[in-house]
Amino acid sequence: MLEQGNPETHRKVDRLAVSRFFSRLFHEEWRWVLYVLFYVLATNVPYWAASRWLGLLPLGWFCLEYAAVGLVGLFVPRAIVPCLLLLVVLADILNGVSKTYYLTPSECISNVAFARELSTTTLLGIAALLAVVILILAVAALFPVKLIRGVHRTLAVVCLAAFIVLAGSIDCLSVIRETGRVPNPFRLETPVDANKFNNYKNLWVSRYPLIRLEHDEVLFGGKRNASDAFQDDHSPALSATEQAIRNTRVTENLEISTKPNLVVIVLESWGLDANPSIRNALVLPYFHADLLAHYDVIQGTVPFNGSTVAAEARELCGNKLGFHIMNISTSESQGCLPDRLASLGYQTMALHGMDGSMFSRSTWYEVLGFQDQWFRKQFRKEGLQDCTGAFVGTCDTSIAQWISQHLEEKSPKPTFVYWVTLNSHLPVPVPPPPSVLTSCSIVPIPSTQAALCSWYHLVSNVHESVSKLAMANLSRPTVFVIVGDHAPPFANPILRSEFSAGDVPYIILKPH
Repeated sequence: MLEQGNPETHRKVDRLAVSRFFSRLFHEEWRWVLYVLFYVLATNVPYWAASRWLGLLPLGWFCLEYAAVGLVGLFVPRAIVPCLLLLVVLADILNGVSKTYYLTPSECISNVAFARELSTTTLLGIAALLAVVILILAVAALFPVKLIRGVHRTLAVVCLAAFIVLAGSIDCLSVIRETGRVPNPFRLETPVDANKFNNYKNLWVSRYPLIRLEHDEVLFGGKRNASDAFQDDHSPALSATEQAIRNTRVTENLEISTKPNLVVIVLESWGLDANPSIRNALVLPYFHADLLAHYDVIQGTVPFNGSTVAAEARELCGNKLGFHIMNISTSESQGCLPDRLASLGYQTMALHGMDGSMFSRSTWYEVLGFQDQWFRKQFRKEGLQDCTGAFVGTCDTSIAQWISQHLEEKSPKPTFVYWVTLNSHLPVPVPPPPSVLTSCSIVPIPSTQAALCSWYHLVSNVHESVSKLAMANLSRPTVFVIVGDHAPPFANPILRSEFSAGDVPYIILKPH
């Protein structure tokens, strides 16, 4: 009989009960079930967490390659299993980042050092994710696999193999139903195709990151030559900037004193929304009577392919170099806009609210021919404020005011200002502040879509700032080009499907 009121006795009983529970749980009859559940369910927790904490696309519920590691783990030394599992976890996260943010796998890896520029919230999410991964690997390393013997080992093999076949078959049937043909796992013809956002709402059951990574590198990384090495794609790309130049007198043989300024703004995550009410509300600042009295407003769309850097190659050089522009040579850059305009007497400057080392912009901006470069460090010296978001950097509204002050000053030369905005980079703050929710009430954005409201507010802020800039007392006529870089990379498949998979909008303000 237990001694009443003796805490030590109760603690011993509790420990004994826990010990018996785990003893029964890890009894041979149940051990194989736990093993199967671990590799079918628990190993997916890191990606599920990354999807929620880091805003990655939910590319599928279960990774089949984790189940495959479980199969292999039944027959190889236990020390090998955590290594295999870590490889698949890294591939899984890498694949998610690549698909979400329009980057090739190699681009993700080569720029991993820039993670230090992420916001504190995102860095905390990465730290928590790392802790989850370590826990999963520890369980895999310590699981008593050798004690799963005989018929129980056979049952574990059958269950893991059946899961892989069943999950793959469900997805296969889904593709057959949609396309009428059997899918090739090495091709991007799935409901989560990075170029078919309208199918993102048909979420897949399975993921297989190792199989897909190599193919994604080939598909998005550029064409391959005979030696199987990537070659740069210098083929022309339709750009909003070239449309503006054709419609204005920027490159005409005019006197320096009569040449107009040119301001090109690559607006982060400004995609082409399927909802015309949202599209029109965003560009409404350019259709005020006062602005229309001074400018013709030209609207259109251009194709996009890839991330922000790819959009920069499109607008600055008019080609599809993408991330290869980071390695552009001086001879290759001679046809790019900064070099062309400098030869026509323009003062050229590039602006971005992040550090110049981000994607090595300070290096290749100089190669392209920008005479002045302004990044966060320089703007902070000028007293410009920082804004938080996915990245911490100079506020877009502050940079717009700085441009206005600069262009109001009289200069013997026309100015080419190139500005890549920052604050609307996803993931955006959720939930948005009450003031933001109020500003979203003028467009049909449901209150449940807080991420869309935040995105709308941040993009709208830039358009409002640019419209004010266009109406400032500028020292000479100025052509404005505002163009999106890519569709907003929402992690929510339904939100993502609301934007065009291939085109981004632009606005050109042509002075009368």
